[in-house]
Amino acid sequence: MTAKSHQPAHSNVFLQSARQKEPEAAAQQKGGVAKTHFITLTVPVEGWLAPLTEAPDPVFAEAMMGDGVLIDPIDGKLVSPCAGVIASLPETLHAVTVRAENGAEILMHVGIETVSLKGRGFAAHVREGDRVRQGDLLLSFDLDILALHAVSLQTPVVVTNGEIFRIVNRAEPGRVNSGDAIMTVEAVEEKAVARREAETSGGYVSQASRTVSVLLANGLHARPAARLANEAKKFKAHAFIEKESKRVSARSPVALMTLGVRHGDAVTVDCEGPDAAATVAALADAIASGLGEKIIPATADPSRRIAVADGRADIPAPVALDGSAILSGVSASPGLVIGPATRVQRVEIDVCEHGVGRTAELRALHDALATVRARLRDSASAGSGAQGEILNAHLELVDDESLLDAARAYVDQGKSAAFAWRAATKAQITALKALHDPLLAERADDLADLENQVLSILSGSDAAAGQADMADAIVVAEELYPSQFLRLAAAGITGICLTGGGPTSHVSILASEKGVPALVAADRRVLSIPNGTEVILDADRRRLHVSPAADTVARVRQSLEQKKKAMAAARERSQTPCATRDGARIEILANLGGEQGAAAAVALGAEGCGLLRTEFLYLGRATPPDEEEQLSAYQLIADALGGRPLIVRTLDIGGDKPAPFVTAQAEENPALGLRGVRLTLQRRDLLETQLRAIMRLRTASPVQIMLPMVSALDEIIQVSGLLQAIAADIGRREVPPLGVMIETPASAVAADILARRAEFFSIGTNDLAQYVLAMDRGNTDLAARIDSLHPAVLRMIKMTASAGAMSGRQVGVCGSLASDPVAAPLLIGLGVTKLSATPRRVPIIKEVIRTVTIEDCRAAADRVLDLASAEEVREFSVSAWPHLETWL
Repeated sequence: MTAKSHQPAHSNVFLQSARQKEPEAAAQQKGGVAKTHFITLTVPVEGWLAPLTEAPDPVFAEAMMGDGVLIDPIDGKLVSPCAGVIASLPETLHAVTVRAENGAEILMHVGIETVSLKGRGFAAHVREGDRVRQGDLLLSFDLDILALHAVSLQTPVVVTNGEIFRIVNRAEPGRVNSGDAIMTVEAVEEKAVARREAETSGGYVSQASRTVSVLLANGLHARPAARLANEAKKFKAHAFIEKESKRVSARSPVALMTLGVRHGDAVTVDCEGPDAAATVAALADAIASGLGEKIIPATADPSRRIAVADGRADIPAPVALDGSAILSGVSASPGLVIGPATRVQRVEIDVCEHGVGRTAELRALHDALATVRARLRDSASAGSGAQGEILNAHLELVDDESLLDAARAYVDQGKSAAFAWRAATKAQITALKALHDPLLAERADDLADLENQVLSILSGSDAAAGQADMADAIVVAEELYPSQFLRLAAAGITGICLTGGGPTSHVSILASEKGVPALVAADRRVLSIPNGTEVILDADRRRLHVSPAADTVARVRQSLEQKKKAMAAARERSQTPCATRDGARIEILANLGGEQGAAAAVALGAEGCGLLRTEFLYLGRATPPDEEEQLSAYQLIADALGGRPLIVRTLDIGGDKPAPFVTAQAEENPALGLRGVRLTLQRRDLLETQLRAIMRLRTASPVQIMLPMVSALDEIIQVSGLLQAIAADIGRREVPPLGVMIETPASAVAADILARRAEFFSIGTNDLAQYVLAMDRGNTDLAARIDSLHPAVLRMIKMTASAGAMSGRQVGVCGSLASDPVAAPLLIGLGVTKLSATPRRVPIIKEVIRTVTIEDCRAAADRVLDLASAEEVREFSVSAWPHLETWL
């Protein structure tokens, strides 16, 4: 966005006031030294000016770092507010301090919690020690990245050495543009002299020092530096912090930041003065305790630190194009494809701030929302289960009254419809990010997607422009919106490789459903691949081969041709019941998430539905479906299955699947909170309505009911009692078989106890891996390590299968592991007799199982339980059954 030539009304008054004081300051001379000196600071970043007290971080709001102002940026450029020297520029590039010619230190901290981005989205144009002029470019930053990952974009601009400087004039809140004055800073020499005299008077009576390791996750950045400086000021002793050969005053936040203290560094606290020992103890303890920041052990991987070269952020080094580069990622959707890499970026849509009239702008906004609403409804109804579920959630946001009210309020202030919509959605996104809940990040991404769709209509831009030529391309990007992915999929892309996201993100779910191979959480070097470079995306092996040699491409194309023939043969045999080579019967069913996929699953050989995710009926609406609506939906699926088994999982909301009609208190960790059967047992109205609808189904094969997130026998007993009461009420003699999902260590360990009332088990390997490994599926930093083939997870599966065998209960797997050809023989060897896979993988899993024997599977399963990692398990499985290479 270019700077506007006009200035707000308050700007001229401000400058006149400041200039009136400058001659007075110059006239006050004593011994040739000015007692006071004024300097006027100008806007470092265009945006909206607000009082510092409104900062969402108490360190800034309470002026612990220093007095100043707050700017909510609308441009991604930070310039110097005055002439001076770059006093501090951390390697994370999220903040910069300019020391003005009069000695005032001006800190500009771009956004809140941006230090955790480790430089992502930032680029530096200066180095520490550089001399700059007023208006020189210091940093540039990507507003989209910051908006998606930071708590807030609001940028504090503060004077950090407030002991000898003070702000005597500042602009009124409102829009500020490049060149506008924002505050005048007064340097009072008398205060500086008095402070120096106080520091040197009386003589030092003691000295003490102590070395301490810094375990703050993001090092000694602005916030902890301010807290440490405030702690130092409580004591009389003169305190210093030393790192290697550099020593600075502990009372100066900026000086502390110049040390560049990172996680794992050792610093020495050195004090001289009457209370030196107490000062050292207090400061060292404060550092050791984390200064209110997140602490991670010193053994944490140091490779995550960002490198800085030539004063710029660590833009990924250009990847080698000689065929040697094989970059890793996390498999979100299986498959192997070859094609040209094509970079796709989220583009910020320029909007005009001022409207042309309230009536016209409101009409434009409502028309745009109506267009988006109609498109979402069409796509939701045309898509399969997951697509419908996700787009229905977007529909809910289109009709969110709080968003509409906020946007209308901006229009009432004279803003354009586009500006109003962006402001309203950004506020909600910021609020969601501020909750520090990874499970709500998906909701923030949904909002960002919706914002982009509405703005593209209001701005007249074609959201699908440039995507007509994407056929056969392999998309490389940091992130994709769900709507972007759906347009790209329709344009014929063959695969995606994202540096962000996780295997459970909405884009990953859509890619898996549409059969588009996908890698997520990939090596950031993929972003440096030139457009048009041929790559091999091997999602099964979780890697991207860049510019492979011709013979490698030829081998892969031959493999793809063999796989194509093998798949054709597998589909021809897909309707045959599945059994091992030595005759052991293994049922292969399909996971379904809506009404549309049942017939397709049967056509691919599914022997029934092993998991019906009923959430598709509940999400994206303000009220839950009633009994008749549910019965109608379930009956369509049962009819499409043609009498084949149907296992209906009761409502699994809560955690990462919130619903507006369920009011629950905020949870610090929703994944461990009120979700699944825990929630529905509290909301008996929801559970009873659903159970009544299921029990009224008419089908040739008995319907089974499955409870999610069970961890105690009492939960099964309560639901069983409810089923008995409903059966009596509707005149049924028997109740459907009641089974449970095994998704937690508790349910796996206590499977023998649960078997007293549960009639079957189905293992949800996605959640089970998350809880066994204590790794959040929503955390992209951990996504690559959450592998259900980890021996610890396999041991839980073995424990469950053994309990089931002893109790005569059938044990199945309905998690993603059931769709993995490498895992299928191992699961059978562990005692699993039923697999419920994604419909597309049913023919493959059937074909794999037909080639193995029970004895071989059991021997292999016993062997892998003693291996050390999921990687070793995968390697062993492929070595035991080389023909599995066909399906990788």
